Amino acid sequence: MAEPPARPVGIQGIEDLFQECRTRVQDGRTAGDRRGLPVITLVGTRGSGKSTTLTWLGYLGSYRPHALYDFGSPARRRPHEVAARLAYGLSHRFPRQPTLRFPRLTLGLLVVDPGLSLDPNDARRAGNQLRRALQEVREYTVAAEVVDLLQDLSLVQIPGAALLAELIRRPPAIPLGIARRTGLSWYAGPHTPLDALVALNRLSKSEADADRATVDRRLCEAFLADLRGEYARRRRDRNCVVLLDNIDADGGREFLDLLLQLRDAATAPDPLLVVATASDTARVPGPFARGPAGLRVHPPEQTSYESWARAVPEPPPDSSWRWYCVRLRDLTRSEVAQLGTEVAVRLPEAPPLVHRLTGGHPWSVSRLLDAAAPLAERDDREAALRGILSRSVRASPELPLGRAVLLGLLQDLTEDQRAALVTCAAARTFDSACDAGLLDSFSIHTRNTLAGLVGTRLWLVDPESQDAGARGGRGSGYLKDAHLDPLPRRPELHPWLRLLLLQELAGRRDLWDGTHARLQDWHRLHGHPLDVTYHALARGKLDDAVEHLALAFTERTETDAWLYELYAVTAAPLRTPVVTQWTAALRIEGLAEGLAPGSFTTRRTLTVLVTALWLAADPRNRLPSGNPELNLTIALMFQDLALRAAPGRVGLLREAAKYH
Repeated sequence: MAEPPARPVGIQGIEDLFQECRTRVQDGRTAGDRRGLPVITLVGTRGSGKSTTLTWLGYLGSYRPHALYDFGSPARRRPHEVAARLAYGLSHRFPRQPTLRFPRLTLGLLVVDPGLSLDPNDARRAGNQLRRALQEVREYTVAAEVVDLLQDLSLVQIPGAALLAELIRRPPAIPLGIARRTGLSWYAGPHTPLDALVALNRLSKSEADADRATVDRRLCEAFLADLRGEYARRRRDRNCVVLLDNIDADGGREFLDLLLQLRDAATAPDPLLVVATASDTARVPGPFARGPAGLRVHPPEQTSYESWARAVPEPPPDSSWRWYCVRLRDLTRSEVAQLGTEVAVRLPEAPPLVHRLTGGHPWSVSRLLDAAAPLAERDDREAALRGILSRSVRASPELPLGRAVLLGLLQDLTEDQRAALVTCAAARTFDSACDAGLLDSFSIHTRNTLAGLVGTRLWLVDPESQDAGARGGRGSGYLKDAHLDPLPRRPELHPWLRLLLLQELAGRRDLWDGTHARLQDWHRLHGHPLDVTYHALARGKLDDAVEHLALAFTERTETDAWLYELYAVTAAPLRTPVVTQWTAALRIEGLAEGLAPGSFTTRRTLTVLVTALWLAADPRNRLPSGNPELNLTIALMFQDLALRAAPGRVGLLREAAKYH
């Protein structure tokens, strides 16, 4: 018996939605509205697990008619060719299930075969030609043609069942009587069925766009008509399912747009549940929403057929309401721990660090857990974990893991776009990077596309709360209303992607310094003192940061307002955040004294506190996870600062307690 695929974690809501829509059988027997079924579209960043989830849904539906087609495959197929390949999968014989037959589509596919020409001037001869073509339907025997078909068609197997030869047909095999009776009668219209088929044969030979579109429309219409007919003829307990991967690639929208046009024009819903995936929300014409994605998306836990149906406007202005977009989320800490169970037995620090680094990005979690597994045998395991992103990749020994992962995440960007994104990572928010002119030196194409691309590829997220919880302490979000002039809550690059981009930027000292200096000047010009100090600290100007915070300490009567500024400033990136051989605790005093000798002498407590929080912003400096090594220093500095304050600040003592 074949092994089932691994179930992706964090998709319970998607499973429930899938099963709910499968069981709302559209067979025309029950009265109801004409909304039918949504096009469930799974969206997420590259590596978020869309294809893996699609494979799992195929496995869940593997005892009923289903088929998978990947629009990311090299060969682009016309809509009617996609429909034909889906029919191959759906016509598979499933145990204890009546086989789906496609007489209308079969006949249409025969008629548009390039090798068939029906005589438009002699009806008797055209009829004989069509009859011979029907009689010659047989299995493929040419190996190359079989391979071509199997590359296009991916069917999740029933456990223990082999891929049956009946899948390898063109078109799906049906009794000739059914093909003649049902297929011919469906093509009848103002003219005889034979006249309609002769006209379709003639159009299939044309290269005109309008003629090609007519052929695609007619055959896709036949595909849906066959499904409706089969469900009306035989009672079934599940809708059939097609799983469409990478619909944002060439051909994906063309097929689905036509499918939805036909649904809008139909008098009854069809029993076809479509589950699709996309990395680019700009290619998904669902309901509009404010925000970088430009699309209304739903978290898996808040999805249901009823929530989709309730949101349908009356009357619908267009077909966008048919799309139901579900965003795959990042993994939680417990889910990463579940995936890293084997690694954790020998290296318990690995799963928590991997989660803090990646934010739970599924593909990245898998890569880092694989890289961490061999480190358990080393004596310097903690140092090796700090340097995990510098480890060599097995496939390319000269390529560090961090760079390999970054190239994988951004593989669909141009080289110029990747270089621009590296520069933009210096800014706290992506908007400020664009507004400060960081894209001015790049190509027009990059300047015009990068902002939209980062948004629609879902790499922009809400900003993380900067407080003790982001530095290894306890509590999160408690300072969000503490400041009278807070930072604008604009979208930021995903922390994991930004960390990898900043690592690339740090490889060029001149670019690092120049970019942060430019951002510092821009924020100074626009009156953003916190960001001015943030970028000064990123340039290594620790004295400037300490001076700003010392002045704020005397001016801010509210401790929480000062803490807000402290955490906002020390969130600045550090050009060398980690030194593998040294623990962060051993680096503090040397770094503080080296970068700010004056402040270290006159304001030692504050200087060490700022340096410790600056280092603690990087997850690799917060080992071990149960008691991060920097916590003791941070707590002591808060306590010392509270004792030296005049008057004393009990709020600092409470903050110190968050690090115990």
